[in-house]
Amino acid sequence: MEKILPSILAALIPFIATYLSKLNKASVRKNLMEDAQKKIDFLDKYFQVSSKFLHETEIESLKLQLSAEIQEVKSQVSSLDKQENLTDYQRLTVVQKVFLTFSPVSVLGWLWAVFFYITLIFSVFLFWGFSLDEASNFSTETFVQSVQDGTSIFVFGFLMIILLLFRWLAIKEYKRKSNGIKQ
Repeated sequence: MEKILPSILAALIPFIATYLSKLNKASVRKNLMEDAQKKIDFLDKYFQVSSKFLHETEIESLKLQLSAEIQEVKSQVSSLDKQENLTDYQRLTVVQKVFLTFSPVSVLGWLWAVFFYITLIFSVFLFWGFSLDEASNFSTETFVQSVQDGTSIFVFGFLMIILLLFRWLAIKEYKRKSNGIKQ
């Protein structure tokens, strides 16, 4: 029992961290939306009061200034929408980085992730295949013999290089796209 509890807690840590991260994102979004609404209300009231005292030419220039302010508020809200589904690469967990469990942000990112998983699945089945004897039974002796032949080590090495290449390309694409969206 004393070994089970720490294992359960260790397994729950990523879920708890994700939950707290979502709470933080929700509060940031709520605060930004409240600030945007306050700013728009202020600009509306400012225009109503100013339009009573200003001439037509001054009202037109005021409209342009207020339009720019509202456009700025809109861009802040839309940039938050783009960043909401995106996690900074440095904040990804080790499991997300190793197994590419984060959501890719581009078609190319999806392509690299799919190739990564296809290669990973192929490697696992190949590993099992090197353990089959003539009667299609799993045998450690057959696996040891295939390792001693040398070709299986070469094949596994080649597959691991391809696997790491696809992983590297997927992470590079994620970093590139996430940095592009944040800027």
